[in-house]
Amino acid sequence: MTEWQTDPQLGLRVGVALIAAILLVDGGVIAWAVARPVTFWTFLAGLAVLLSLGVVGLVGFFLNGLVNSAYGVDRNALTIVWGASRQVIPTPSIERVVRGDELTGRVRFRGLRWPGHWVGYGEIEGLGPAIFYATVPPKRQIFVVSEGIAYGLSPEDPEAFLRTLQTRLEMGPTQLVEPAFEGPTFLRWAFWQDRWGQALLIGAALAVVALFGFLSARYPSLPRLLPLHFDAAGAPDRLGPRGQIFFIPVIGLVVLVVNGALGGLLYRRERVAAYLLWGGCGLVQVLLWAAVLGILGAL
Repeated sequence: MTEWQTDPQLGLRVGVALIAAILLVDGGVIAWAVARPVTFWTFLAGLAVLLSLGVVGLVGFFLNGLVNSAYGVDRNALTIVWGASRQVIPTPSIERVVRGDELTGRVRFRGLRWPGHWVGYGEIEGLGPAIFYATVPPKRQIFVVSEGIAYGLSPEDPEAFLRTLQTRLEMGPTQLVEPAFEGPTFLRWAFWQDRWGQALLIGAALAVVALFGFLSARYPSLPRLLPLHFDAAGAPDRLGPRGQIFFIPVIGLVVLVVNGALGGLLYRRERVAAYLLWGGCGLVQVLLWAAVLGILGAL
């Protein structure tokens, strides 16, 4: 098999610069929030930082694909490797090859793109549905059309790639291979099809976030000392600084992480046990909300 590399340099530089810019902004937001008293606005700032770290992780995932990208060609198949993904296109199924500069119709792209990175799916007028594994815009890509799907590629040496592909197609296959696609392992987890499991975890997570937000919004109006414990008669018997009330959602967060992780470990073999752990996590969040409302109601 002859392997053709992409040119990831531009995409890497832009992707790393994007991550650096996000982290720089996050640093400024954190510095702003730390210098101010707890309010709903500082909560929103912290939430924005948390969400931005998810974006950083997503960009890092795509950068890994960019670094580990290549196209393999032999007489039997065209193989596209992009990170942990592997697409096999049997050569007998290839209907035609079209240069990007020959396209006259509109290109609709949906995915993650920046200069040097075009990975996603879409549709091209005249070619139909398309999947893009490329580092250059569509006009500079090579589209291999197989069974009604166009694959957008960007080998570092497009002319040599086209010659090699044409030669292999003319020679014919030595054996028949099946079309195949292998994505990242975590995308094949059964959990992504389990609406009940997702609902339990998402519900618990939203309850934790909402409790942090609720307390942040109420914090400026709270007295400096709060009743943090009550006796059997319901009378407060222990006071503490108002900041200690955040220990309650922290407990909820710890329970969410621990139960979520344990449930994930048990999910494949003991799905009911996983549901019990995740459902128990949600129940804990309800009890913590009740505790907070009880404390605030005693003021």
